[in-house]
Amino acid sequence: MKKTTFIIAGLYVSLCFNSFNAQADVLPRLSTECIENMKNRDVHYNKELMKDIISSFNLDIDDHTYHEVTDRNLDAANLIYGGKDIDEYYQSLHKQFIVASRGKPTLFVKPSEAYLLYKQPDNTNVAVHLKLNNFKWEVIEKKKKGGNAVKYKLLKCEKEYLKEKREYNNND
Repeated sequence: MKKTTFIIAGLYVSLCFNSFNAQADVLPRLSTECIENMKNRDVHYNKELMKDIISSFNLDIDDHTYHEVTDRNLDAANLIYGGKDIDEYYQSLHKQFIVASRGKPTLFVKPSEAYLLYKQPDNTNVAVHLKLNNFKWEVIEKKKKGGNAVKYKLLKCEKEYLKEKREYNNND
């Protein structure tokens, strides 16, 4: 009797495990090509956002006078230069990136001066003018102006993935 119970329990666990593996195999995934295309689309989208913001404020920002810095670049620079917990220079810039925005806020820096640009979810363009003062970045001026909507397009592979994911979740 014990042997029969043990065999039945083993078969049950085996069948459950096999059906779990079969479901895991069907889990929808994005292809590496799709992920790469998404990254490229996001870079292009952010450039279009920045163009709209720069033109709406008529800022003289270009590749020759300002260096473009993202939040990831800023974090990497902080780590390269020691990654100190208390670094007012880094903290005074880092806190500027904590905003609700479309795309990614972007910092344009030249010696002792910077602009943080971003588009709010309601398409309002924001330009934060910063100056370096005693090893700390200080906000000099913050301007807001109505901006143009920049369309964010889902790729065909993303749409297919979302559809497959929805179907997969509905079958559970």
